[in-house]
Amino acid sequence: MKIAIIGAGKAGLCAGKHCLKENISFDIFEQTGNLGGTWFYTDLVGHDENGAPIHTSMYKGLRTNLPNELMTFEDFPYPKQIRSYLLQEEVLDYVRTIRKNSTSIPISNTLSADPFIPDIPGIESFSGKVKHSHDYRTPEPYANKKVLILGSGPSGLEISQQISNVATKVFISHRSKDALPVSDALYQKCLVKEFVENRAIFEDGTSEEIDDVVFCTGYNYNFPFLSKRCGVKITNNYVHPLYKQIISIENPTLAFIGIPFKACPCPLFDIQVRFVLASLTGHFKLPKKDVMLKELVEEEKRKPGPPSSQYHQLGGAQGSYFDNLAETAKIRKIPPVIQKLYLRVISNRNLNDCFKIIDDHNWVQI
Repeated sequence: MKIAIIGAGKAGLCAGKHCLKENISFDIFEQTGNLGGTWFYTDLVGHDENGAPIHTSMYKGLRTNLPNELMTFEDFPYPKQIRSYLLQEEVLDYVRTIRKNSTSIPISNTLSADPFIPDIPGIESFSGKVKHSHDYRTPEPYANKKVLILGSGPSGLEISQQISNVATKVFISHRSKDALPVSDALYQKCLVKEFVENRAIFEDGTSEEIDDVVFCTGYNYNFPFLSKRCGVKITNNYVHPLYKQIISIENPTLAFIGIPFKACPCPLFDIQVRFVLASLTGHFKLPKKDVMLKELVEEEKRKPGPPSSQYHQLGGAQGSYFDNLAETAKIRKIPPVIQKLYLRVISNRNLNDCFKIIDDHNWVQI
């Protein structure tokens, strides 16, 4: 048996690391030639010198939105840190260290990020500059400008704060009914109804004159290297039909690592990779196709509304998802402390907080 691993980021290296443990032959293919996946920083946007799409969305000064205690592989901790929330370059160093400690991993060439920009009336004729956060690198181009940020996720909040240090005014548009706990330097607005020339018209009827717009609105799932014969579809940003959000039901030797979001990435990659390898090595047997499809349909019915990108959102359900994978494949569980600390972090995220994991069940704030 030989496995092809697409992508040399954290998920790809995790897959390679476990293949080594299982003595399984594999190759890792990386489109960019750079190790680190999305954690690799470049000033370039659009396409690289070889014409390949720029995959990374990193910008200068980026800090993680999860503490490193939730972004580490169980058997490969980060070097001792004086803080929990790390800079991009510190995460990249960690990824590179994984490579150095797994010298048998061959890096050869991944999918490109596909930014999602909502279809807002008038955006195509907006007289200012429009950019997705995928192409944001530094705040300097926004000096002395009136800037509108759409989206209030971690990147939207951090980019807003960075730009507010140089811009004349920064507006952040979000769907929350409550005010966000942000600096007074940011002017909060509801969703944008339309753009008219250089003005943004909001759903509450107010409007603002804007120079530049930055969309922090997430990404589309996109696998341009897969043919239709693989049997995997993307409908309304919902990737299907997949068993446990991992294995192609039509072609069970095709697996996707890291589809779920709002989760702890390294523990997610780790247990998904171990789940896949357990099925390939015969540690457990996948159900028959009709059984997997029936389970998928039942799972879709349990979630509100038609399947969409939100189907892949874990959030607080992350712990039960991890446990279900472990129980199904009869593999080691993710320590409960990961879910406990994750619930604390998402309920009150503060980049100045510092944590320490004591054992499989307990953590402390230091």
